[in-house]
Amino acid sequence: MLRRLVAVNGLVKIEVCSEPTMTEQSVLIQTHFSAISPGTEYKLIESSRESPVPLGYSAAGTVLAVGSKVLGIKEGDKVACYGGPFVTHSERLVVPQNLCVRLPDDVSLSDAAFVGLGAIAVHGVRSLGIQFGEIVAIFGLGLLGQLSTQLCHEANYLSIVTDLSEVRRGRLLNHYSTASGVQVLDSSHFSAAISEASGGGGADAVLICAHSLQSGLLDAALEVVRYRGRVVIVGNIPVECSREKMFQKEVDVQVSRAGGIGRYDEGYENRGIDFPRSLVRWTEGRNMQEVIRLLASGRLDIDSLVTHRIAFNDAPSAYTEMKQESDFMAAVLSY
Repeated sequence: MLRRLVAVNGLVKIEVCSEPTMTEQSVLIQTHFSAISPGTEYKLIESSRESPVPLGYSAAGTVLAVGSKVLGIKEGDKVACYGGPFVTHSERLVVPQNLCVRLPDDVSLSDAAFVGLGAIAVHGVRSLGIQFGEIVAIFGLGLLGQLSTQLCHEANYLSIVTDLSEVRRGRLLNHYSTASGVQVLDSSHFSAAISEASGGGGADAVLICAHSLQSGLLDAALEVVRYRGRVVIVGNIPVECSREKMFQKEVDVQVSRAGGIGRYDEGYENRGIDFPRSLVRWTEGRNMQEVIRLLASGRLDIDSLVTHRIAFNDAPSAYTEMKQESDFMAAVLSY
């Protein structure tokens, strides 16, 4: 038997459950760390009822066993893994091989536990479809917004970003100088900065990383994007906007789905059938590999974003406490 975190009737509890069943395409992992995804998990907690809902989808640990058809991963390897329902906040995990990435020695298991959130950010930034030196506007500086801004900076996009929270804006301001190509602004200066940077043309693309139940964010994005630009939605927002605004600018609006191509695909995830690179350059698994490469090279900083490090046994009370704290950005569970 093992333990995992679940949401029941709006609360987080530790549940005892059966050991996961191995398959020939899967890897058995002893979990060392798992990352809390604030937006997704608090939404699940708030909507939970009597039936337990497992929490979590990104983790790292040590391989205990591998299925007979698994290639490139062996017992004793350190790996990062991503994707529900296989990955949860659980002491042991059985994960399909395409959702596991081997770790080099210079990447910590704690950082690697965020591989799933990193892959989501990577896929969102790729979906922008813009080029070296172009302008991206980012709404929302939670964990995904912070990671996305780092990725846009590494790609040499001019990034103009905003968030309602002064604390979140301040965290990013501490990371970048004014000469870095990243402008962190409140809402009153955001549009003007985009207009100035673009000569009045608007941002080449907009990335929405915010989570909000209120409509209006998509319209705000349409206001600042250029003619025939693109808006990519990573966060959970109402997809409602003015048809007139879309018509005037002929904007491409896209929802970025999770960590990339392959997510929720039965053949890719459950049966280990990969997409050829010649057809799909960046799958979910290859986006995960890129996150680990960026961590190994020091070009992606996750450690400074972690505001809470929590022992698994303390998790139920910690979820309640973290939600009340204004500086809560990212949390990692240790096992």
